[in-house]
Amino acid sequence: MRVSAVLSVVCLVVLAGCVGGGFGTDDGNQSTTGTTKVEETATAAFVTNGDRTTVELEVANSYDERERGLMYRESLPKNHGMIFVFENPSVQSFWMKNTLIPLDMIFVAPDGTVLNVAHADTQPNASDSELRTYRSDGDAKYVVEMRQGFAERVGIEPGTKLVFDGERPTTEEN
Repeated sequence: MRVSAVLSVVCLVVLAGCVGGGFGTDDGNQSTTGTTKVEETATAAFVTNGDRTTVELEVANSYDERERGLMYRESLPKNHGMIFVFENPSVQSFWMKNTLIPLDMIFVAPDGTVLNVAHADTQPNASDSELRTYRSDGDAKYVVEMRQGFAERVGIEPGTKLVFDGERPTTEEN
């Protein structure tokens, strides 16, 4: 009887891990190590020289979601990332605490115009005081994080437009 109870608990834990899911890896396999996926997503496109590159973005629109960001993620699928939404546009400053994937941080003004792009490297085992910060070159309403190299591959630079399919994401504070 005790063995069947243990097996039942093990099965529930395994099923919970499968249902909870993770953010997929580049090859489409699921990776659940240290991940928590944000529930709200948005589809958007970066428009460069008339070309559109569509991206799927997890929406970090609450304080807790913005604070956690992409910490502990081991991979991001191609053209997938996270958009941080702020209630009031201001100069935004980010760091790479507990972030395992090198990222492009794309700072975006309220009208969807890219202000600047920062190429952020991981800093394993760095103390808070040692972490590099990456800042927007003006008041940003959104910050999009994608795998490092995305911005260069697509040609994202200041002046590039970010357009949303459907409504623009808003903060939970609104």
